[in-house]
Amino acid sequence: MSFKRTPELLSFLSTALADSDSDSDAQVTRDFVARTSPERCQLLADQARKVVEAPEFPLDELGSEANRWFGDADEGRAWLSQLQGILQGAAGAEEAVLVKDSNGAVLAEGDSVTVIKDLKVKGGSSDLKRGTLIRKIHLIGDPDNIECRVDGSTLVLKTCFLKKA
Repeated sequence: MSFKRTPELLSFLSTALADSDSDSDAQVTRDFVARTSPERCQLLADQARKVVEAPEFPLDELGSEANRWFGDADEGRAWLSQLQGILQGAAGAEEAVLVKDSNGAVLAEGDSVTVIKDLKVKGGSSDLKRGTLIRKIHLIGDPDNIECRVDGSTLVLKTCFLKKA
């Protein structure tokens, strides 16, 4: 199988890993995962799995695109399998966190919520009043907290004081 059949993986290998040291590939992949959507991580993991499971491993292409040279196909497969595991784990970890509001409704990225109790804002001069509508929330991987922007400030709010709008 050629890397040309997996264009996203080819792009990842030639951009994210080409300039890094081979000893730090796992950390570079984790850093990439931290700033990339779970959908893209899943796509890359699926494409890496296809290449690893293919009967003909593209060892020469791997060397020219990712600047990684291995003695045989088994070494290359093991290296790419490690990266695939990191990508796959990151894609699955995002889905495992279920964030719920005070009423038990599931919150998703970009939802709008309403504050159900007056809240003091630490370090701020104003408070959040009951009934304040907050748009475009951001899930941070914690089932008890969300991140949002209110009046130009980024806040982290506990979900027990919010209800889905």
